[in-house]
Amino acid sequence: MTYIEFLLIFTVVPIIILAFILRKELNAQYVRTLLLVSGIAFAATALWDNYAVYSGIWMFPPEKTLGIYLWYVPLEEYMFFFLQTYLTGLVQLYYLLKGGYDPKYSKSGTRANIQIFPLIVLMSMFTLQVNREDVILLPFGEFNYLFHLFAWAGSFVLIQFIFGGRKIRDNSKLIIIPTLIMTAYFSLADSISIGNGIWSFDPEQTIGTKVGNVPLEEILFFFMTNLLVTEAMVLFLNQSLLKPKQKSS
Repeated sequence: MTYIEFLLIFTVVPIIILAFILRKELNAQYVRTLLLVSGIAFAATALWDNYAVYSGIWMFPPEKTLGIYLWYVPLEEYMFFFLQTYLTGLVQLYYLLKGGYDPKYSKSGTRANIQIFPLIVLMSMFTLQVNREDVILLPFGEFNYLFHLFAWAGSFVLIQFIFGGRKIRDNSKLIIIPTLIMTAYFSLADSISIGNGIWSFDPEQTIGTKVGNVPLEEILFFFMTNLLVTEAMVLFLNQSLLKPKQKSS
């Protein structure tokens, strides 16, 4: 299995299936929000991912990719930034509409939440301007992956709570359950990709704890990235949309 085949099987096909199931509920605002969040995810993740490959935390064998690279990262990895966002966002919408989600009453509006957008974009633009010569290898040995993950993801979680903590708390069930579902899903898919040699990890920069063949850091990576996606979707969507569709009697 190659990386592009992995994307087709584990992201593209499920996205098509969910989009078909939810075709009547996918209104314009939800689609625009998915596109917005995927753009932010791309900008916020690009340098972080490049640094991980640059420093050898993880590697992509050339024979498993199309051979098209931007900086250190193959094209398929950039595609994954978008596809993970779309799939997680659609799973979240499915849970919202069909999974028995019971929202708390909230007076949270959208004005303050929109303020988070320019800040995240500015942070992303700043990090994307860093040159290769500015990169310094992390000095934490087997904790490099963990430090790299939480230093990056933790800053964005903090930003989201600063600008929309109340809305996040009011919709915590809508955030955490899709996050856990997609963490389990992508961890299983990750196990298959590791088994097929699509990517690998430096044992000297990971703590060595695994679930099957998946490093603990990878499971935490999927938890953090899916959490950032589900929180961002809640922050950018109007509160009026964060309610299950009422079933007709």
